[in-house]
Amino acid sequence: PPTPTNTVVDVIVNSEVHNILEAAVIEADLAGALSGEGPFTVFAPTDDAFIALAASLGAAPEDLLALPELTDILLYHVVGAAALSSDLSNGQTIATLNGAEVTVTINESGIFINDAQVIVADIVADNGVVHVIDAVLLPPTPEPIGTVVDVVVNSEVHNILEAAVIEADLAGALSG
Repeated sequence: PPTPTNTVVDVIVNSEVHNILEAAVIEADLAGALSGEGPFTVFAPTDDAFIALAASLGAAPEDLLALPELTDILLYHVVGAAALSSDLSNGQTIATLNGAEVTVTINESGIFINDAQVIVADIVADNGVVHVIDAVLLPPTPEPIGTVVDVVVNSEVHNILEAAVIEADLAGALSG
């Protein structure tokens, strides 16, 4: 099949309100993958959305580009299928490319992906569709599974480490 000529990446690059997203996609080395055959649905936060997130973290927007979680955050904005707004339904959950799901809410105020409102829908590209959103989506953080000692004790492959921690009387310190 012919290579897409107007990709979801092109939509982002050619947008006046997605400069930070463009820089993030390049920094995370995702431009090539998202220029591929697809199909993709990209929930694209605006520059204002990134600025608001940075401000809430007490950082500058360019500091977001150095986050170790940048790739995971960006992949949480991408679905490995084309989904026009007419394909979305209230309460629907959609798996993103980072493995976590986003939830669609449709009400009298509009379409929301988690808590981000879709402010421009259905920008169709050759390899998918872009929906402009007003907030950066942050993937859910895993629930803590306990202390270091809990992890070691509950592991089937750390019996020697468990014995060493107990012998060295470190269980209390590592449980803190």
